[in-house]
Amino acid sequence: MIEPNKVNRKARILVADDDWMNREVLEAHLTGAGYDVAVVHSGEKALAAVQEQPPDLVLLDVRMQGMSGYDVCQQMKSEPMTRRVCVMMVTALNRDEDMQQAIEAGADDFISKPISSLILLTRVRNLLRLKQSQDALAQSQDMLRQIVRDHADEALAARILADLDRRWGVLSG
Repeated sequence: MIEPNKVNRKARILVADDDWMNREVLEAHLTGAGYDVAVVHSGEKALAAVQEQPPDLVLLDVRMQGMSGYDVCQQMKSEPMTRRVCVMMVTALNRDEDMQQAIEAGADDFISKPISSLILLTRVRNLLRLKQSQDALAQSQDMLRQIVRDHADEALAARILADLDRRWGVLSG
């Protein structure tokens, strides 16, 4: 069994799927691996849950009644508060065009149904590692910005911060 990262707290994962069986299967795999899992049955509920308390990872079914997984992902990635939440699209669709659409919507990964527990847990672990690295990088960037502000004159600090923002923009995509 793939073990979750040993971190100070359990990773929070939100599962959004309008099919109760899919929700149950995903929840069982994830809670069995030690993750803190919440489930919702619609795209609208997923957005509300993410905005209320951003999880570390969201598993989104592509085809849900009402708001699709693609739409939820696009909205999440357009909001500063939820932009860095990792998203894995869950789909029965296997065409390259469908996977391309998931990536264009901002998804970090996708997995096809039927779901293999080993593949699911490996990808979840890897996305959570990515999230942890992105959070650490953002924290380091904030600390460096503060150091520059505290120890450089105003004009020099502005030039340094603008250069760092430009370089970090290249790193973050």
